Amino acid sequence: MITDADVDFHPTDPAAHDWAETNYFAFFNAEERVFGHIQALFRPNLSVVMTEVRLWQGLVDRSHDALYVANHHHQPAGPSLRHYALPSGLTVTAHSPRDYRVDYVGTDDTVIGLDVRGIMEPYDIADPDMDPVTRRQMDGGFVLGEAYRGHWDMHARVTGTIRCRGREIPVDCVQVMDHSWGPRTEVELPGMMWLGAYFPETDTAVHGFFPADPVHSDRLDLAHGYICRQGKVTGLVSATLVLDRLNFLPIAGEWHGEDANGEKFTLYGAATAGGPWPVYPSVDVGITLMRWTMGGAVGHGMAMENTAMAYRTRFGQGAARFLKGA
Repeated sequence: MITDADVDFHPTDPAAHDWAETNYFAFFNAEERVFGHIQALFRPNLSVVMTEVRLWQGLVDRSHDALYVANHHHQPAGPSLRHYALPSGLTVTAHSPRDYRVDYVGTDDTVIGLDVRGIMEPYDIADPDMDPVTRRQMDGGFVLGEAYRGHWDMHARVTGTIRCRGREIPVDCVQVMDHSWGPRTEVELPGMMWLGAYFPETDTAVHGFFPADPVHSDRLDLAHGYICRQGKVTGLVSATLVLDRLNFLPIAGEWHGEDANGEKFTLYGAATAGGPWPVYPSVDVGITLMRWTMGGAVGHGMAMENTAMAYRTRFGQGAARFLKGA
């Protein structure tokens, strides 16, 4: 169960240099096909933070074709996640786990101001009372790895404005935000797909976490997830996601799931915006805004699949040619 204390840093061994805590906020204007995110990744035992602000319009396959990119590494971190104002231009205030204010002042006449308010309680993937998959895993390993040992997801209404390169567009969407804490390597980070959708016509939100092995399979099986119908959250007991990718970019998907009440659902989706996101030099992400259908309803939501460059090069053409010639 997530409490107010979980908006802030969590206790850890001071010698754990790879301990990380993240705030992640995504947002979009579906009509404009504009989509973006803001991430702050803190390493509190090193007193540093990385921030990332990135915007896309339409679907691109090269990083430099994004609409806006600002990535700042190794800046001084503040003492708390409840409020921080960073040299990168990012300011975040957590009024509660369900209520955030996010402001960013960047370069090239780019300013973002967002209110992020949860439409549900934060979903704690490690809580067996909340997540049925975790209940089944009590005697086994944690399939997503230690980086997500502490983690909540929450669909939230995101309202405000984006001014990018002098042009201003409104934001009024429902999108998942999250907060993670745990030891997080930058070299062999486990592959995973994190995606969701919201359907305003039926007031239904769906979210899922899937381990990913894109070199070997287009089919992904659920690690954790939920469906929220008119504010009532039910954990998923199973789900299968079949992805179409352009290289490592998710461009279409078919998602079949079942919740803890035995209700089944199917989503079909296609990408309308997004592109590659090199979150670290050693980890790359394919990230897109998807337009989903569920029954007769239409919705939107973000899909992102990360894989380590160690993984990609291990199975890449360069390694194959090198080993063939050995």
